[in-house]
Amino acid sequence: MQVLARVYLVRHGETQENRDGIIQGQMDTALNEVGLEQARIVGERLRSIPFDIAFTSDLSRAAKTAEAILVHHSGVKLQKKIELRERFMGEMQGKTQITKLQAAAESPRVDRMESSAWFAARAESWWIKDILEGTALLPSRCEPYHILVTSHGGFIGTLTRSLIQSKKASCAPGVVIQRCLNTSVTIIDVHDGGIGIIRQWADTSHLKLKDVDEVLKENADELQI
Repeated sequence: MQVLARVYLVRHGETQENRDGIIQGQMDTALNEVGLEQARIVGERLRSIPFDIAFTSDLSRAAKTAEAILVHHSGVKLQKKIELRERFMGEMQGKTQITKLQAAAESPRVDRMESSAWFAARAESWWIKDILEGTALLPSRCEPYHILVTSHGGFIGTLTRSLIQSKKASCAPGVVIQRCLNTSVTIIDVHDGGIGIIRQWADTSHLKLKDVDEVLKENADELQI
């Protein structure tokens, strides 16, 4: 099958709220010093990729990460998409991870939170509109279109799991869906017919090669309720 597009899903760099275990959701938080350096490093990692299109969540932590990558791709216009935002966490936004665990234990519902089903539908609808339908409208060529997408850990994880569940994507041999860490890079090849193959999941090898603080292993925004 021909690869029509290669999509690079990049989680934003670290924020102080990440470091402090605070639930951000759709709060517009900024990259901290570690996050800015992570964004610079992932930009170097992706420097040789000939990006044609770039999408980002409109929240600044994702947008600033995208801008750091596109420093090396000056001809690519960055398109900000509200659909790429993290899950809306309702009254828990701005609170600590302990609050999150208490809420999950006490009730299957949290007032005003975006439901997991709605979140998954939002993520997959964006994929269909901007990736599948958008790619189909592009001129045919031998080489795949290279598409950058910067978003959030909860969004990237929810999107990929939803695509797998709906049979719009599957994992390449050896690829396992686990945690999505700051500035990790996930690659999905979109073949003709719209089927995606997840060929790389949440790789952070670029950070291990540099002198940066240890990547956080927890994400307070990933809530299973």
